[in-house]
Amino acid sequence: MSPSRSRRALALTLAATTALFLVPAPVLAAGEAQLAGRVYDADGATPRSGVVVTLVDAATDESVSSTPTNDEGTFRIEQAQAGTYRVLAETPEGAFLAADAVDLQPGANRPLSLTLKVAPAMEGTTGSKMKTWKKWVIAGAITVTALFLINEISTESDASGS
Repeated sequence: MSPSRSRRALALTLAATTALFLVPAPVLAAGEAQLAGRVYDADGATPRSGVVVTLVDAATDESVSSTPTNDEGTFRIEQAQAGTYRVLAETPEGAFLAADAVDLQPGANRPLSLTLKVAPAMEGTTGSKMKTWKKWVIAGAITVTALFLINEISTESDASGS
């Protein structure tokens, strides 16, 4: 092989190898990610036990959950694929959207600290106020249905009696 041909072959090999490393390949980018952290009550200092932290893939809606947090509020998720996730904290009171776009890289990621607070717009919507609202809606629906039935019966009896 001539020197110019061997240089061309070497240059082509180097260019192809460089291109493989520069072009992101999904197979190379995919990998398992681990996420750990702690969950705290609204005061930001008291660890919260019994909370299940769930990662929801923003693109596919597939999810991976932790076991419930321990007395120290710690959680760990070890088998998530690298990608972008919504983070949900599921408690007996309901589910909290803790983060909307968390990017996980393959391997261990920086620990996540979650503080569960009720949004200002949601304060006062639980308990007796919400139950009272539901009762009025149900009572109103029953009243409207009863009025329609009474009107229908009255209309039928008027039509048959005249």
